[in-house]
Amino acid sequence: MSIFSDTEKERIQKWDQSLDRDLTLRWATADHPLDESFKTAASTLSELTSRVKLKKDGDASVTRPTLFVGRHTAYQALPVSRELQLFLDCLSNPKAFTDRISEEARQKIADLKVPAMVKVYITPHCPHCPATVAMLLGLAETSDQVRLSIIDGELFPEAAREDRISAAPTILLDDQFRWTGTVDALELVTLMLDRDPAGLGADALRGLIEDGDAERVARMMIDAGKFFPAFFKLLSHPRWSVRLGAMVAFETLTELDLELAGEIVDPLTELFPDVDNTVKGDLLHVIGESGNKAALPFLKTVASQSDDADVCDAAEEAIENLQDE
Repeated sequence: MSIFSDTEKERIQKWDQSLDRDLTLRWATADHPLDESFKTAASTLSELTSRVKLKKDGDASVTRPTLFVGRHTAYQALPVSRELQLFLDCLSNPKAFTDRISEEARQKIADLKVPAMVKVYITPHCPHCPATVAMLLGLAETSDQVRLSIIDGELFPEAAREDRISAAPTILLDDQFRWTGTVDALELVTLMLDRDPAGLGADALRGLIEDGDAERVARMMIDAGKFFPAFFKLLSHPRWSVRLGAMVAFETLTELDLELAGEIVDPLTELFPDVDNTVKGDLLHVIGESGNKAALPFLKTVASQSDDADVCDAAEEAIENLQDE
């Protein structure tokens, strides 16, 4: 089945003729039933053009098949119908929509210091969605802190149900704030700036860490005087690379504020029974680095009672670390 209509194919070829350089379209799969549709869309777009080269991003951590445009924009929507021209314009010029952002909003968003995870749910034939998407594309290229996901709610109904989406367009900020219909960029930016960093979601913290800013995550928690709830989700994440990034942030925190580091023990011991053995080993390592000797009875119990040799070894190492403090 063809992804693009004949009219859309003609539009793509006409757009290709306007290009003066090669472009790279990154795409990623997610072991999802729609992986093949997104792969076909990317391949067809490349075949219809002389300038678009494909690159599969095997390192991208996505839960749905994705096409990437701009610095931090993920299209989890097929670029068809009303979305096609937006997608093409952004692919050829990521800053194509920055003129949709007022000077006041530009000045304010320059002060944004923590990532803003923005989702917008659309449908292919929604008359109001393109204007909202264009504004968000402009916002995502105005600030490196804005991470945008454009999701087709009809294509991914399970995601729409999970986020309680009943109309398009609907914008979500950090999965906490939502707008349905038209929203002003300045209003969105103002709320981004007014957020409590402690309320940041796991995706926002993960974005910072994966951008090489683990120290910033540590300093934000030190400034707040507490661990952010989402940080525990990263430490117990099933993916090793995510846990590793969180552990790097924790090691930085122990160097800067050992007293706060010790407060991680109770939350991790609560998480411990509900994670698999691989994750348990990493949690034990973190506890061993916490400097909190109150964790020793817990660690000794794990070392003596666990039926997994690696978990026992991790507990023993954590005990040694704490006893050497």
